[in-house]
Amino acid sequence: MRIQSQLAYILHKRAFRDSSQILEVFTRDHGRLGLLSRGSRSAKSRRAGLLQLYRPLLIHWSGRGELPVLSAVEAAEIRAPALHGRALLSAMYVNELLMHLLHRHDVHQRLFERYHECLYRLQGGPVEPVLRLFEKDLLAELGFALNLSHDADSGEPIEPAARYHYQVEHGPVRVTQPDSTARPLLHGRSLLAYGANTLDSADTLREIKQLSRHVLNHHLGHRKLRSRELFRRPSHA
Repeated sequence: MRIQSQLAYILHKRAFRDSSQILEVFTRDHGRLGLLSRGSRSAKSRRAGLLQLYRPLLIHWSGRGELPVLSAVEAAEIRAPALHGRALLSAMYVNELLMHLLHRHDVHQRLFERYHECLYRLQGGPVEPVLRLFEKDLLAELGFALNLSHDADSGEPIEPAARYHYQVEHGPVRVTQPDSTARPLLHGRSLLAYGANTLDSADTLREIKQLSRHVLNHHLGHRKLRSRELFRRPSHA
């Protein structure tokens, strides 16, 4: 099998043998897949400068099985996003989510577009709203869409002033007396704002971050993410 001119991003790369690399890439039409890039760590390789994370690429590969061979690569006609500081750590975090939650060869064209948009939105302005909206899109694409409009027990519409516990795989349940469980406690207005993609309040962002972290941890199997640890360091606080 030979695939040509596929728009892609590298999510992760690791050394293989003396001068090669194994690339984990996210493509628009073939989903996430692993590719063997022969000789691309060699000092004489013309590919080394191109094979960078967060850079839109046009790639070509051939072969079958779990590790086809990268046959050619070129820069896409789109400038790469300028990512520094918190924006760069945020992009690293997004890549980790995709690496852990996407299965190889599952096609997610809409999610690819959201990922592409996310990288460019991270380069300008606050990163938190961008991350929360991408997380929501990711969960929805994987079949775990959040219920942000109705009480999961009563079916009644969410009330802005009411408070809710969010139960994974069930949804928000109104509470009159919060308990001490690990489930996040949110105001209805925060759930509604998230549903409307209007995360313009510090209080809303704080509550939605708790919700997103709670749900993603469940689907990640409580796996620790390296990017989260980097965010906690004082220089990135």
